[in-house]
Amino acid sequence: MKDVQPIEGDEDFFPNDSTIVRYLKSRDWNVDEAEKMLRNTIEFRRRTNVIDIDCRWCHERPGFHTMRQVGFDESGRPVIYSNFRQAATHRYSAEDSITHVSYIIENAKLTMKPGISTWVFVVDCSGMSLPLCNPKLGYGVTQTLADHYPERLGMVICLNHNTVFHAVWKAIKVFVHRNTASKVNLVRSMSKVKELFHEYFSDELTNWLLDEIKLNKKGPLCDSQQRFWERPAKKGSHDPRGCPSYVAEYVDNYLEKKETSNQRVHRPFPTMIDSLSGKCCKVQSNSSRDEASLSDVSGTSSDCELDSDKADDIEIPDEFKIDNSAVKQISVS
Repeated sequence: MKDVQPIEGDEDFFPNDSTIVRYLKSRDWNVDEAEKMLRNTIEFRRRTNVIDIDCRWCHERPGFHTMRQVGFDESGRPVIYSNFRQAATHRYSAEDSITHVSYIIENAKLTMKPGISTWVFVVDCSGMSLPLCNPKLGYGVTQTLADHYPERLGMVICLNHNTVFHAVWKAIKVFVHRNTASKVNLVRSMSKVKELFHEYFSDELTNWLLDEIKLNKKGPLCDSQQRFWERPAKKGSHDPRGCPSYVAEYVDNYLEKKETSNQRVHRPFPTMIDSLSGKCCKVQSNSSRDEASLSDVSGTSSDCELDSDKADDIEIPDEFKIDNSAVKQISVS
């Protein structure tokens, strides 16, 4: 691949031994397939200028997306949290979702110390609905991650998942590489959630996540949870922007770092930047936050997966189904 010109400003990606190894591993060390995959990604990164990608949806409508980095696990991997009840929209598309995910993980990379190569997702399914998360949307996002971010997924923790989630996961799972699927942890009871959090996260991040999850299950959402990108008005109260150490290092001093650093700096959640800069648009209310049925989104006391027959009873409209042309993932995200 000596004929491939590095992307200006993105030289850390290629040529880079770590990148080459990840692509080789994702194709079971088949050199020809790894080369083809890496060339496609380099073209993708060149075409989209992904290192400087931004999420216009979050700037135009604060809280449109909720996925944000909130801290690190005990190994130093970025921890990325999302919750559907906080979303200021009733519907996502593949375009806006892929753009936002790309923004989050590209900036998460800037917080990763040498030797750290993966990240962790905590997906709180409270408030989930088919327009916000469906097989077609999930397939589009997972394919992008598999094609252009192989060997980057450390773990996914899904909690408060309901029958709708299981119907969506069942439809997507057949297209996901088995190694990727094995990294997805479906946890229902809070005792298991706490056990898993304490195993991988510090006390600081565990306590923040438990508080955030609890507040996002209450209905209606309090104003501070709806406006999760803002500094809390009351000192010492829960800060939905992230755990204290992450907020202190990467959010509150972002503007100063941006002005004084001669290198690229981590950009936090887009609307957090707007809030810090005093450029945040007026928040549009989303009645679905208050109307979300807690009986539908709350986890049960059981750690068993929901009855697959119930998932089969969920009728998925054609607009949310995966296209017949879809192919199985042959790489590992």
